[in-house]
Amino acid sequence: MIETISKGVFTGTILTMSFGAGFFALIQTSINRGVKQGLLVALGTLLSDIFYIFICLFATSFVSHELQKLENEIRIVGSIALVIMGVTTYLKHQKAESNIDTNQTKPIFYVLKGFMLNKVNPLIIVTWLGIVAYVESSLKFSNNDVALYFLSVIAAIMLNQFIICYSANKLKRILSDSLITKLNHLVGIIFIIVAVILILPIFQ
Repeated sequence: MIETISKGVFTGTILTMSFGAGFFALIQTSINRGVKQGLLVALGTLLSDIFYIFICLFATSFVSHELQKLENEIRIVGSIALVIMGVTTYLKHQKAESNIDTNQTKPIFYVLKGFMLNKVNPLIIVTWLGIVAYVESSLKFSNNDVALYFLSVIAAIMLNQFIICYSANKLKRILSDSLITKLNHLVGIIFIIVAVILILPIFQ
């Protein structure tokens, strides 16, 4: 149980450290509109992540009896997805300053904003597909372990986003463009390493 939770927390933390539009939307909204509004954006991105997790798990459930036969194919698809995410993150050139529109004031706007930031990014579904493939093919989790793992992922994302919103002013001061680039390199390499671990058994 501890191992499952720790892997989920690690995954959630790494995903939060992917410095894209969602990350800077949290910082900018928290600074310009307040922590409450920043947390509403976080809620939107979290709901989007939960939606994608269910879609990926639901899709694989239709072929659950075939997963054993298709293990190599699943590993390949998952590895490709993670490599795409890794390379994209590594090459990402997100700047610390972001021109995010924060003129709207209705709470639902911030939730929808967070939700759509994930929905319009095709890499999000690719990432979750790769993670689901890794969990089901490499980690060999039981159904209970899968549920606990993804609950841990969501909890870690939620906690990290909460910290980001409350630390927005400090984060904005220390996150230079060069530091963001280095962190994106680190996160991208981690995604690629996981992809290699996922596909390696095929060649053994």
